[in-house]
Parts: sequence; structure tokens; C-alpha cells
Amino acid sequence: MLPHLSRFLVIIALLITPFSSSKAQEAIAKNPLGYDIVYVRYPDPGKGKFVGIPQGERPYEITMGADLIHFTANGEYRVLYECDKKCSVMDPAVSYDATHVYFSLVKAGGRKSASWLYKIRVKDKKLTRLTFNNGFDSKKYAKNTSKAHYLDNYRRVRDMAPYPLSNGKIVFTSNRSALTAFNPDTDAVVTGSVQQLYIMDDHDGSLKTPAEANMKVLENGTLHMAQHPFQLLDGRIMFSTWQDAGPKYLYAMTSLFTVHPDGSNLQQFTEPHDHHKMLEHFATQLPGEQIVTGYYYPSFDYGYGVLLRYPMDPDGPDYIRGSSKEKFNWGKKFKVSYRELDRKGLSLVTPHTTPNDVPAPNRSGKYSMPSVGKNNDLLVAYSKGSVNFFNAKCKKGNRCDPLQSGIYAIKNADTNVISHPKELVEVIDEPNHNEIWPRALVPYEDIYGVKKPNIIPSIDSLPVADKRLQKGEAAALVGTSSMYNRDSENGKDKFKDSPARELHNGNWTIQGAHAGIFDNRDIAGVRIVATRPKPFTKPLNKYKNQDAWKQVKPTLLDKRIDDLVAQYGSTHGEMWEILGEFPLSNKEFKDGKGMPDTSWLAKVPSDTPFLIQTLDKNGMTIISELTWRALKPGEVRKDCGGCHAHAIAPTDFETTRAALSDIFVDKNAITAKGGQVDSENGAWDLTDGNIPLLENDGVVFTEQASVQVEFTRDVLPILKENCYSCHGSKLENTNGITLYYHPMSAYQSIMRPRRGQNFTWPQVSKYVRTPQARQSLLVWIAYGLRLDGRSNMSSKKDVDMPDHPAINMSDKDKRTIARWVDLGSPIDLEHAEGFAYTEDNQLPVIALTMPTVNEIQVSANDLHSGVDWDSVTFQYKVLNNAKSKKADFKTLKVSQGYKTSNPNIFRFNIIEKQINKLSDAIIVVSIKDKTGNVETSTYRYKGVKL
Repeated sequence: MLPHLSRFLVIIALLITPFSSSKAQEAIAKNPLGYDIVYVRYPDPGKGKFVGIPQGERPYEITMGADLIHFTANGEYRVLYECDKKCSVMDPAVSYDATHVYFSLVKAGGRKSASWLYKIRVKDKKLTRLTFNNGFDSKKYAKNTSKAHYLDNYRRVRDMAPYPLSNGKIVFTSNRSALTAFNPDTDAVVTGSVQQLYIMDDHDGSLKTPAEANMKVLENGTLHMAQHPFQLLDGRIMFSTWQDAGPKYLYAMTSLFTVHPDGSNLQQFTEPHDHHKMLEHFATQLPGEQIVTGYYYPSFDYGYGVLLRYPMDPDGPDYIRGSSKEKFNWGKKFKVSYRELDRKGLSLVTPHTTPNDVPAPNRSGKYSMPSVGKNNDLLVAYSKGSVNFFNAKCKKGNRCDPLQSGIYAIKNADTNVISHPKELVEVIDEPNHNEIWPRALVPYEDIYGVKKPNIIPSIDSLPVADKRLQKGEAAALVGTSSMYNRDSENGKDKFKDSPARELHNGNWTIQGAHAGIFDNRDIAGVRIVATRPKPFTKPLNKYKNQDAWKQVKPTLLDKRIDDLVAQYGSTHGEMWEILGEFPLSNKEFKDGKGMPDTSWLAKVPSDTPFLIQTLDKNGMTIISELTWRALKPGEVRKDCGGCHAHAIAPTDFETTRAALSDIFVDKNAITAKGGQVDSENGAWDLTDGNIPLLENDGVVFTEQASVQVEFTRDVLPILKENCYSCHGSKLENTNGITLYYHPMSAYQSIMRPRRGQNFTWPQVSKYVRTPQARQSLLVWIAYGLRLDGRSNMSSKKDVDMPDHPAINMSDKDKRTIARWVDLGSPIDLEHAEGFAYTEDNQLPVIALTMPTVNEIQVSANDLHSGVDWDSVTFQYKVLNNAKSKKADFKTLKVSQGYKTSNPNIFRFNIIEKQINKLSDAIIVVSIKDKTGNVETSTYRYKGVKL
């Protein structure tokens, strides 16, 4: 009896020992993997209740109570970090030697919950906090004058998804820059807080400010939501990003991108264009270099769906024309992808289930958060059942279950296909918890055979890539080998085109971005469009600011939005402005493919998001890039092989005329020749405050850093001068445009459909198809000609060119109207006070270097009011001794700055004696533009004796 009683008492003791207690070490279970893992253990809220797990469209939504768990090879559970209901662990990442786990910790607080980065030493649970509450960048903007304007007043900093890099830094995502998404869903304050990639030095917890930690935004081409970066074997960083640029489909334009650890070479890995609402998210790399990613509908599925597998470098062009032929086992007629361009080699790892917003077929479960394991394993979060809580689907036969996630493994992950969940290896799946975010707690070398990923040299450490750039200059070069080399047949693009212009066919909203019917002969020039980030400021609420709301409502893509974090309207929500326009003047020559040479190269401001557009002879958009990009100081990107040319072989840039020249276009010579451009001339300089614009049959220059076109200031005066005789009197006006009321009424008469009219986006009204001047009736009337390559007889269902009296309008005024439509028809609100389209609400751009021991070089540019060079300030802090860690920053004494040959570069002589003693220190430079917006940049000296 006694042995049985003893065993009974042991069982009782185990049952009453709280599993969640961090003091308890010890349940023993079987670990089939044979190696340690860590994972996040979520509370199960109960039957039928939703558990908030961050996913693509809701990255800030998280249920409190998620703990960090260590599950050893011997089957021992250890609670590394316990949260109860006061916090939640997210985003674990393992150090390369497997001694530490990095993670985000979200504190309780609802919409105002904060998230900071930590690392924990596994052996003794020593905790190190890596980021701190330094606030948002709202204060950098001159127009933000009170706490009511600061993002801190509405939500908190969210530092998320830390990942250690092979160069000793940490990449993570954060909303610290205080930017708002252009189209932020229904709540601009909460869901619109943009996550960007940041980088900082790894440290021991002592570097408590962004300056000390050398914290910076990694790249500026992300203007909505970057998520879950990790480093590839070749040294690049892969991450998911939401690319709903311009008038693209509003929801879930999330795909995989890569970037170098210095923020350069931003490249798409999968196409950000899909006919369905799908995300590629939570990616990992296998030992054979393949990429595995989650693929799901971001709504009622907790971020769970199917797993896709891609080769890293497929043969030939990386993309195939048309969707992958992969299909699901449960429905052979259903395709996996509905993209017009898919990455070559895509394979479906889990064909038994679906990524769609429906219950899993046969309750066979769904997948999320794949992560590479040892022995070619793939660790996954897998949930049984329907994995869906969409009422419209669940009510039919009560088919839906709560999330039931556990940690499972897929063996032979480089080739294995899971046709049934029984083929999975169960690692840990407790009935009262949801286990997610698995990570192998083993050295990197045990998985990949090397100690760390490759280290890619940064641009700063390399010689200048092109002599038209100076070392440390806040500028870059961008270009392409061909504007003709497109996915086309006989010069006509393969993108599907509806016979009726107003029918939705995916063009501009999903894929293609082509304006009208055209062929290569219509391609005449290029426009570079800057798309300014939208800084946070005090929002206008639709209920409290009804007058302002009525003004801007016609321009909103999502009418459900509650708060407006801007004081302007545009049809795509963005602030597009022109960095420059120039002709393609080398067509008399042949490129390497034997086509007319349409290559070009242009110097652009660094760290400034932009798009590239192809123009016709009238300077109107024919093709528009709809993916944000930005280049780092000193970067040269001329690897584009042609617009929408991913599925065909690119034209080699070195075979083109643009590659032969190493000079800039001679602006004086062009002016002297009446705007005509010699084909011998070089790159176009769009950074010197005197930018080119197309006009008549040549080029003119305007003394501006960028060109904006706004309705009230620029367009309405032209309409009144040329159209008032017919549209200035209510009695005489029969065509709908009204110019006799205030500007907003005139704007709305152009931009709003009339009663009984029903247009499909991007046709916003009878007069405007956005952002396509070439397809807009307003522009046709100005030119007296239908311009879209069709005739009135082409279709009975589209807008026709009317019998309208000829208008004697100048070429300059016609182009102004056309540019306004091409830029998204922007208008400032009637009583805008800062953060309007025409206001300077962008920070200056800074590049900081130290060319000699006694000199600091500052390069800066500003697209609007210009740089205030008298505002430059320098501070430094020594970090190489214990006393200095508590010291404040000191002002660095410098002699009078002097100009270099480049007007955007100043150098300053250091006269502070202390600077010569630095071996580990940081210098912080701040500079204002002439509006008062201020930016800072840091330069870190680490272990270098000066």
C-alpha cells in the first residue's frame, strides 16, 4: 500500500504545483526533437473566445499573459519570463551562440500599451532591457507645438521583433518616427501608427537613449508596416512589408522584401500585387537556403493559413508570368496564388488546408510562424480545427473552433509536403494553452554550418561608387537600362485590359499601373515623384470637425475612417510631388537588345521615398511604379531592367548610352538651345534646387527642390481664366463643373460623381480617373483631344470625349492641370494650419561622416524650405569609461563651417581637445530647415583610437 500511496502523493503534488510559476522548474515530458527550443505560451481564453495574436493587419493587437518558455532536449519546461496578465512576450529570436533570447515585451494598457526590447540569458534568466521610453519623433516637426500634437498622447512606443545581426547590431521594427499610414483603415490614431525597420547597437543595458545606442531608421522606403525582420545566410535582411502605395488595393498588400544591413539595396522578393487579400508573413530560411513563409488572409484566422516554400535564387528571371500552378488537395480547381507575376519555384508545403478567411477544410487546421530547426526541421505553430471565427461562416452548422495552437515539426523541410496533419511531429500541444513562435535554441552553426550570416560591407566603408557622388553626400543615383524592355508582345503590354475603361480590371489597384492604350512609340520621358511620409499631428475627428471633414470626404478611399491626420485631401491619400521630369533622348541609338536606347540616370536626394513614372509626349503618366523605394547616401541603383519586366531578361545597363557618360546634363547648354537635349549629355541632377520639367518639346528648369500642384493655388485660377464664361454662372452651367462658389465647391464638382452616376475605382468622377491625366475627361477638354489611345467608338460603357468648345490654353497651363491629376488631385483644406499639402512638413535629410580626425562633414538636403546651415549643432558623449556612462552630452566646439564645391555639403573643423582622446564615443549633429523642422544624425566611434 505504501508505494502506491507515495506515488499518489507525488502525482497530487505535481498537479497542485502551478505550471506558470517561474519558481517551478519542472514538468518532464518527451521532446521528440532531441534539441532545446523556446516558444511563447499564450493563455487560452476559453471556448469560443478570441485570443489576440499580432498579425499582418493588426500588429498591435495582443492578449496579455503570454510567457516565454524553454523546452529542453530532455523534456524539461522552464519559464524564462512570466507575464501573468500584466504583459505579453512576443517575437523571440535566439542569439547566434544560443546563450540569449531576444524578445519584445508588451506591457498591459490597452491602446496605450507600450512594447520594449529585451534579451535574457538562458542559463540564469539574467534580463537586459535594450530599448527605453524615449518618446516619438513628433517634436521634430515645427508645426507640432503642444502635447496635443504628439503621438504619445494617443498611443505608446512599440519596439517589436528584435533580431541580432552578424555585425553586432540589432534590427527591429518601431513606430518611433511618429508617422501615420496614408490609408490607415478605420482608426488613424491607433492602427495608423507606421512600423519601420530600425537598427541599433547591441549592448548591456547601459545605452538608454537612441543617440547612445546609435539607433536609426534603417531604410525609408517603408511607409506603412514593416514586420518581423530576420537575417539571411548571405547577410541580407528579409522582412514583410505592407506596400499599399498610391491607389493600390487598400488591404493587405504585404509581401517579402530584402534590404542590406546598412539600409541599401531594397529589393522585392515576392510581388506586392495580389488579386486576393493575402499576406506573406513570418518567414524563415532553411539550411538549403529556401525561404518558407506563412500565407494567410489577415482577418479572422489569427494569422494562420498555409506555408509556401521558395528557392532563394531560381534560374533565369526570378518571376514567371501568371500565377503559380500550385493547387490544394482539397479542391483541385482552386489555385494557391492569384498574382499576375509569381516568384519562380513556388511550392505549397501544406496543400490540405487553406489561407482563406473560411474554416479549414475537414477541420484540418492551419499554420503560422514557421522557423528553421536543427536537422533540416521546420518548426511551426499549428492549430487544429477550423482556425476561424468569422461569424458569417461559423454560424452554418457551428463549424468554427477557438484557436488550438501547438508546436509541431515538419521533417525534411526542404522537400516535404504535408498532405495530412497526421504527418506532423507533435512537439508540445497542451489543451489549456496556445503555443506559438517556436525557435530552436541551438547555435546557428548547428543549423547552417557557419557561425553567423555573411557580413555585407556598408556603403560608408566602400569607395565612392560613381564620381558624380561625393563621399558622405546625402544623395544617390538611380536609373534604368530601358523603358521599352517590358513584359509585352509587339510593344503592347500583356497586362489584362477591360474593354470598358470604367470596369475594374486590377490595373492601378493591383497590378500593371498602365494609363490607357499605348505602345513604345508613345514613351517619351520620365518623372520622379517624391511621396512624402505623413507625420502625426493632432487629428481632425469626423464628429468634432465636421466642416473640415465635409471638405476632404470626397478624397477618402476608406469612408469609414474616424480621424484625419492631415489637412489636405488627395485621391490616394499621399502627398506626391515632382522631383524632376526629363526626356528619353537616346532613341537614335540601340541598346544591348537592339531596341531604341531608353536608358537614363538621375541624382536624387537620399532617404527620400519616391516612385518612377513613364511619360508620353504631353508629359502625362503612361506607366507608374507603385512600390515605394528610397536610396541611402552614396547608393547607386541602375539594376532595373525595365518597367514591369520581372519575368523577362533585363537589358544590361552597361550596354546603354546612360552608362557611357560620367557627367551631368549641362543645364546652361539646354537653356541656350531652347530646351533641347543632346543625346551625349549625362545624368540628370535633381538635387541642386534647379530641377527639370518637360514643357512643349523641350526642357525648362525651375528653381525649386520639388514641384507641387495644388487645386486652389495652381489649378482653380487656370480654370477660372479659361472656363468661367460657361462655368461661372449657375444659370448657364449645364455640364456640372461649378466655378462660382468657394474652391471646395469647385473641387467637389470635379471630383464627385453626380446623382445616378456609378463609377468604379480608380474612376472617381466623370472628369477624373486617378491618378491618370491621360485618361481623364478634364484633361481631354483642356487639350481638346481624347488622349487615352481609344476612340469614342471603342466602347459604349465608358466616358466619351464630348463636343466641347476649343479652349485657348497655354501649354504650361495644360500641363499644370495634367500634373495635378497625375499627382492625385491634391487640395489643401480651407483653413489648414500646417501639415497641409503645400506646407513644409518633412524633415531635412542628413548624412554625417568624419573624413579626417579633426573634421566633421555634414551633408543635408531639404525639398521645401531649404536647409538652415546656421542651425547646425554638435554634441558628443564619451562611452569608454564608467564615469562617462553617467555624463551628459557636451557641446562640441567647432570652428566656422566652410562650404565645399557641393552646396549641400559643409565641413567643420573640430577645436575641442577632448575629441582627440575618444576611443568609444558618439557625436550627434542636428540641423533645421528654414521652417524649423529639425533632424538629428549620429556618428559612432567604437573602439577606434583617434
